[in-house]
Amino acid sequence: MKQYPMITISRQYGTDGHQIAKFLAENLGIPFYDKDLISIASRETRFAEKAFDEAEKTATTTLGYMLSNRSNRSVYGMPLNDQLFMVQSGVIRTIADKGPAVIVGRCADYVLSGYKPTIDIFLQANTEARTKTVMERENVSKKEAQTRIARMDKSRATYYNYYTDRKWSNLNNYDIALNVSHLTAKEAADLLTTFINQVVEKTSLVEEEAQEEQATK
Repeated sequence: MKQYPMITISRQYGTDGHQIAKFLAENLGIPFYDKDLISIASRETRFAEKAFDEAEKTATTTLGYMLSNRSNRSVYGMPLNDQLFMVQSGVIRTIADKGPAVIVGRCADYVLSGYKPTIDIFLQANTEARTKTVMERENVSKKEAQTRIARMDKSRATYYNYYTDRKWSNLNNYDIALNVSHLTAKEAADLLTTFINQVVEKTSLVEEEAQEEQATK
């Protein structure tokens, strides 16, 4: 049985990231977390689910609290959004401690960096494809769909840049960036499954060779 790392997915708005992640998790046979991660964080704290959801939309562009200490220290005394980020990060690490999973958004790639092995994915698509997806999914006009795309992409980038030392749009931060403009959610998930399986197999071979080399010394 393959030993998968944690799979994190960052995505532009309108790329159908939730459905792609769900199909991917089913292909790999591992758990999938998106909005339910917020539910878990809410149950374990005094914060309402809405607070976590709104935090991603209201991060400022000033220097914020950095996740430099990964211990489970108290979060109180920090600004509210920083408290929410720390609680959410703790939930992500707890999930990772239980085994591999697919996690969508929430700076999971950064939170787990140096904590657990990860494969970090970025989903992108052209404006036309994303506009069509948002129009159909949210039953809005073309103009409103494009407004929502611009607003949500800006919010996600601001939130990510605020809480990490990285840039959300810098594709060098990810193991793979996939343009899903001409792919169904299932097709995208199947491509990512192939990629992940190849990475895991090659990583296992390298580890086996290193162990054999060490044993002969």
